[in-house]
Amino acid sequence: MATWQSTSEFMLRTMLNDAGCSSTTYSPERLEQLLITAAYFLPNEVNFNTAYTINVEASTISPNPINETDDGTDFISFMVLKAACMVDEGNFRSAALLQGVKARCGPAVLETSSHGQYLMSLLLHGPCKTFLTLKEEYNFGYDGSRILRAVMSPFVSNTFTPNQNNNIHRGR
Repeated sequence: MATWQSTSEFMLRTMLNDAGCSSTTYSPERLEQLLITAAYFLPNEVNFNTAYTINVEASTISPNPINETDDGTDFISFMVLKAACMVDEGNFRSAALLQGVKARCGPAVLETSSHGQYLMSLLLHGPCKTFLTLKEEYNFGYDGSRILRAVMSPFVSNTFTPNQNNNIHRGR
């Protein structure tokens, strides 16, 4: 029986290029931690039809996204993209801290690392960018569009017009 953990872990491992290898970089426990943390933030960022409750300590999501026909697959997809983005951001932070200049006194060698720029490109065009783009499209396609229509709709007043002399404080 498929669970949100097994489904999303397999998808995340594939996105991180950590699937099908004899030795994996991320343990199943680490991937589950990433996924439940990503899931915790999703209800604040994405307007799902279903009200999901995420318990980080117990690693549970209720209702189970696998059983939700309305937006369960969307929830899992967003959760995996968010988790992949979190991994890329962590890798970028680590690379940025380690990136620098290496100099030797022997036969004079001066090296600079350009590894960070490639990770930055991944952040700008990889899972993080995909997550943001899909989040905007999803939100504006569902509740977000209704909210936007309400905010952008023309103002309709009852009887007030600016040209009328309707000064209610005239007698003071």
